[in-house]
Amino acid sequence: MKIEDYEREFYFRYEEFAQTVRLILQKAIEASDLPRPQSIQHRAKSLSSLKDRLEESGKLASENIETERRDLAGVRLIFYTNTDIERFLTSRLIFENFEIERDATRIHHPTRENEQRRYSAIHYTVRLKEDRARLPEYSKFQGMRCEIQIQTILNHAWSETSHDIAYKHKPREGFGTKAMESIKNRLDRIMDKYLLPAGYEFQRVQNDYERLQQGKELFDQNVLGALETAEDNNERYELLTSLKDQVLPNYDDVPAIYADLIAP
Repeated sequence: MKIEDYEREFYFRYEEFAQTVRLILQKAIEASDLPRPQSIQHRAKSLSSLKDRLEESGKLASENIETERRDLAGVRLIFYTNTDIERFLTSRLIFENFEIERDATRIHHPTRENEQRRYSAIHYTVRLKEDRARLPEYSKFQGMRCEIQIQTILNHAWSETSHDIAYKHKPREGFGTKAMESIKNRLDRIMDKYLLPAGYEFQRVQNDYERLQQGKELFDQNVLGALETAEDNNERYELLTSLKDQVLPNYDDVPAIYADLIAP
């Protein structure tokens, strides 16, 4: 496939393929007990962006651009926190629903090798599984690849802003170099000073809320009454530990319930 073929015909097929991958992911998540993402986006790579990337790599005249670029179709999963991402990845839902090109998997984070670029995300390149691709409604997507990007909402906000500024800026020799460098440095400071700490704080809020919910479940199950009917000391120990760690810290007035606690 040449760039002209993509413009004339295949752009729309990749757009439909990206939408299909998004729907598969959406339905799989809805059928699970995983945290719901903030959003799931899809797109086919725009012609202008594709031309820019191919020109950068000297492959604009390639007759096989589908092998040069893995992201002609793209889906982005945006979660609220890193814990949500970890739960999604641990579920292996992507592996259950798609064929994964393992050598194309990328975990993007600041390193010395990438000059400490602040972009943070996980990228998978996927194809439809063979049994699904054989179905009539999916057969037109046989062999096509889609890049699935996974990131938090804070990283998404930063990367979109950074991308719009850095990639859409067309430099002019002798003009704006220092100003653009200052803008890029400011973007890095925003990530380091505000967004990374905010991400940790959101994580703590989520963890505290989950502990509160666990304590509420134990409270609703009458953990004090369960102490009296426990079968052995192992069970009593587990109940007392849960009472100490998850229930008592959430009482609004612990001294007021002292009389209810002392007998159990």
